[in-house]
Amino acid sequence: MNLTCTYLSYRLFAYVCVESISLLADITKLQNSKQHQSSSSSPLSLFTVVLAGEYNSGKSTLINALLGSEFQESGVLPTTDAITILIANDNGDTTNNDTNSADIDSTSIGLDGFSTQLHLLPTKKYPILSDLCLIDTPGTNAILSLQHTSSTLRILHDADLIVFVTSADRPFSESEKQLLQTSIKSYRKRVILVINKMDILERQQGEDHGEETKQRVEDYVIEHASDLLGARPVVIPLSARDALSVKLLYNSSNGMSSEGSDNDQSSLLWKRSNFASLEDYLSKTLTTSSKIRTKMLNPIGVVEGVLRDCQHEIERRTDDLEVDATTLRLLTSQTEAWEKEIQTDVIDKCQSDIGQVIIRRSQVAKRVIGELSLLDQLKIGYGMSKDIFDSAWEHVCRHNQPVSITPNTNYQNALENKLSSITNDCVDKLSSRAQRQGNDTLEYLGKRPAIINGKGGKMVGSVSTPKFQRLKELHPSMISVIQSSTEKLPNDSESRDQVYKSLSRSALFSSLFTASALIPGTLSMLEAIETTTGALGSTTLAVMGCIFLPIMNRQLSKSFEKECTNKTVHLQTTLDRLLDNAMDNIKSDIADSIAPYSRYVKSEGEHLKELTDQLDQGIASTQSLRTKINKACQ
Repeated sequence: MNLTCTYLSYRLFAYVCVESISLLADITKLQNSKQHQSSSSSPLSLFTVVLAGEYNSGKSTLINALLGSEFQESGVLPTTDAITILIANDNGDTTNNDTNSADIDSTSIGLDGFSTQLHLLPTKKYPILSDLCLIDTPGTNAILSLQHTSSTLRILHDADLIVFVTSADRPFSESEKQLLQTSIKSYRKRVILVINKMDILERQQGEDHGEETKQRVEDYVIEHASDLLGARPVVIPLSARDALSVKLLYNSSNGMSSEGSDNDQSSLLWKRSNFASLEDYLSKTLTTSSKIRTKMLNPIGVVEGVLRDCQHEIERRTDDLEVDATTLRLLTSQTEAWEKEIQTDVIDKCQSDIGQVIIRRSQVAKRVIGELSLLDQLKIGYGMSKDIFDSAWEHVCRHNQPVSITPNTNYQNALENKLSSITNDCVDKLSSRAQRQGNDTLEYLGKRPAIINGKGGKMVGSVSTPKFQRLKELHPSMISVIQSSTEKLPNDSESRDQVYKSLSRSALFSSLFTASALIPGTLSMLEAIETTTGALGSTTLAVMGCIFLPIMNRQLSKSFEKECTNKTVHLQTTLDRLLDNAMDNIKSDIADSIAPYSRYVKSEGEHLKELTDQLDQGIASTQSLRTKINKACQ
């Protein structure tokens, strides 16, 4: 169903109103062309009664009984293969009672592509047509009757009243239930159910005239029709054949009652036919006010039926879209989970490895000092054991650092290579896992072929596997940052000389403090100072000499570590920013790859919301108009 804003607009209401009188308009044009329309009546004021039902249910016989003549052909085989319209012609010659005389004007017309027979009958001879237009439709459910069924369904939409005819020998079959529910209930048509051929039950049941069976059949039809229509319908059991026989016998078209017959047998037959109930309903129960209200409500019922069809279609498409909305939410959830996993397994590990390299680099001085004994350190203070210091430095750099250093290898180059190796491994993992995530996303979307193929809506563009082109720029950018950061670090030779000089000064001062501890002791022995003072002075200087070197070594280690950390903080900050940007680009590429799908879900949701709002407005308008018509016609 093509659901558009125009389809749900008020122009639909106007269109259906025009369609509801299209049949009468066609008849009007035909009458005007033949000059059969009198100045005192208008076909638009006629109340259209459509007879519908399965083939061989007795619709044609029912028409003949209403007219009081064998006007329509009837039989056990499908006889009515065209829509037959019976309408009054007040200008005809009413003196002749022959139904085949010139006062009956018959012609074939093309009505919406269906074969249609139009008969203009004199009103005085057929008073039932004074304010009614009778329409006989082809029987449904006959073999090779698809066209018949189609024409019947089409004319039902234009009916003011539907006389639904079912047969007493096969009451309310499944096909009749379906026709009543799908084609009549949907458009809220006024309908009466006629159970025809009740005389068959009388003949089959013998002397009791089948009263119990008749009642069971009537109850069965009432029960099932009430379930289908949602309200108890008007049900009239009758025998059109018996009524027609009585009318033909007395050659009367004014109806018949038991009081109007001199023949007891005919009177009894007329009473058993119960045909007077139908005639009374058509002539008395259907008051002028009732007919006007029904005729005015008819197009509203059609509109409401169309709106219900639209509502069902919107609900179906909304249910389908909810599956896609759920799919999109799952994709978003999966991407977020994947992002957390990448952050932990790849990015955080890369940052941790780089941090470890920088930390171990900054701890070189501390580790070298730890390799030297106190005696070696004191010798260094006197300019001795330079070779011992160099050996300790090379040992730490070669064995205790994350980079391999050889005598011919520059430490900065080795550090740069190590950092490059870490970042290269990070970028490779990031790229491969991003590509895998993109493929998994497309594979998951592939399980929604209805949307990929555009079923139920149009998707602008097509989903595709993301290329992640911007990831190719990540590794060169990280290498550039590493090179820039490592160039700011002092080279290995400068760092070694700086640490050696600082260690030499600390060891020299420590030695001097230790050696000066002998002076107070010597003076006290020479009695130059008091013994207590000399002992205290010697102890103080000795302690100062012992603790000065460790304190200065610790300060040297912290100073070297701080210098390295400060000069590499830019590296860590920049790498963090690059990796964060890379993750943003990956998510952006994945989002762009499924953007047509996301846009479809969003736009279709907005479109369905707009249609729902318009639908609600249309339903409210028809309900308001129905209420006003009911009040006006009370």
